Amino acid sequence: MSTNESFTISEKKKEIDQLKASMSPDVDREMYNDTYQIYLILKEHNFDVSEAEIALRRILNWKKKLQLNKYNEANIPEIIKKYFDKHLIGFDKENGPVHYFPLGKFDNRGICSSIRYFDLEKFYADVLEKDLQIQRKKKESDGSYPCIFCIFDMDGLSFANATNKKGIDYIIRILKMYQDNYPGILKTICIINNDWQEELLKLIDADQLPAFLGGKKTDPDGNPLCKTLVIQAGKIDEKYYIQKNKAPLINSPGVQKIVLARASFSEIELEIKEDGSLIEWEFETKTRDVGFGLFYKDKVEGEEKITELVPLLRIDTEDYSETGVYKCEKAGTYIMLFDNSYSWIRSKEIYYRTKITLPKEHEAALQD
Repeated sequence: MSTNESFTISEKKKEIDQLKASMSPDVDREMYNDTYQIYLILKEHNFDVSEAEIALRRILNWKKKLQLNKYNEANIPEIIKKYFDKHLIGFDKENGPVHYFPLGKFDNRGICSSIRYFDLEKFYADVLEKDLQIQRKKKESDGSYPCIFCIFDMDGLSFANATNKKGIDYIIRILKMYQDNYPGILKTICIINNDWQEELLKLIDADQLPAFLGGKKTDPDGNPLCKTLVIQAGKIDEKYYIQKNKAPLINSPGVQKIVLARASFSEIELEIKEDGSLIEWEFETKTRDVGFGLFYKDKVEGEEKITELVPLLRIDTEDYSETGVYKCEKAGTYIMLFDNSYSWIRSKEIYYRTKITLPKEHEAALQD
């Protein structure tokens, strides 16, 4: 954060206070107290408080759906730990965290075959939340707010990887997630391929840069690849593939079909007769993703009330079906929502099936 920007923040105190007033500090106390992050959201929307408030509510809702406050080491899928979990290599000359991603060596086909986008999104959102912690501590110590520096290493990029449509889509969606929900905190994306060492050293001190990138940092045993800091990517073991030997849901018994027009949604009501019943679902799309959520419909003082039970999220099921189960605390009307309202171009073909299990049936199954 520059001196000029500090001056701008003081100039925009009124707008910052107005935007803060629109959110409860209990929703995300750290974000509420982070004046600079609030400022960046305003800046992204040309200091239009109304537009910034819409964006802020969307960001808070997105964080709630991802349940980032409950995300920890135990939640990280094994495959992400093995292939992606090490990337913070040090800090740049402005004390911003530096992340290294060997994109050229990523197994895009393997990634798309073994990792659900939702899991990848949660993982990288958590990375950003940890970076925010670093930035906030730095601001407390010396008033600066260093932004994030990313190195995308394209060395080893194959034609197959460069043309893998779904892999490219994953990368674009992750970058869009950064921009939409953490505006302004990503300072630099440095794309390198072989001879970029001198340029990197202009921005990152040698003692913060691994030796394989032209710096002086090595592992304790002298390994220049810094394997204690960086996972160098590689081919993903097919044992992690999710859709291997997949039987399309379309061929399964009891499957229903919905065609969602672009910018539309469909609600499926399920009547639950007994408290403690289970709702099970399975669905897949013919192409791309679709939004899915589960809701409870009730009447309170004569007014219809809708309660979100399973947060509405976009789920990619093009290569594998999505399954889930929910235990109904009380009888009544439950709504499964398939949402394509965000897509202004594509319609979606969805295949789904549901099963309602009564409490006695569930107990009997557990005893078998």
